[in-house]
Amino acid sequence: MKKLPVITALICLAFLFTQCKDLLDVEEDISFVAVFNVNTQQESFTRSQIYDLASNVDVIEEYGSKIKEVNINRVEIWITSLQAVEGQTFSGGSISVSRQDGSGETLVASLGGLVIQDLLNNKTTLTHNSEGIKLLGNLAADPPHRFQLHTQGDINEGPLAFIINMEFTGKMVANPLN
Repeated sequence: MKKLPVITALICLAFLFTQCKDLLDVEEDISFVAVFNVNTQQESFTRSQIYDLASNVDVIEEYGSKIKEVNINRVEIWITSLQAVEGQTFSGGSISVSRQDGSGETLVASLGGLVIQDLLNNKTTLTHNSEGIKLLGNLAADPPHRFQLHTQGDINEGPLAFIINMEFTGKMVANPLN
């Protein structure tokens, strides 16, 4: 009978420790920019690159394997260094994410009907796809914090040369005790 209060106390302590551990969670803002150079004579383009968050975002490098989750809540694009014909538009386009090896590619955001000139040095928020944002967050949170970003665009006429910037913004949750 005397063992019952001891066992109950141990269970309560274990529960309390587990709950207190979550109290030590650290939440940090996270933001990173991917840059793609586009120079085409055609009416479409496709670009891909591996992005290493641990090398480019201090908070990811700092917490590393202690990261519990990354939640991306905003995707913005803008263009710099534009060489285009007036009136050129994106008739369609997309941003997607995949594992480093290119597998599991999933749509993050799409765009269409945007006048290219209007994006020059003007951040524009895109409507994001929840599955793609979730995959991006998971790949960002899990070591080695690397993934492949893809962009594709269709324009109403070529040629076209510009730099497209994509900013992903959200929150990172880590626990220093993990």
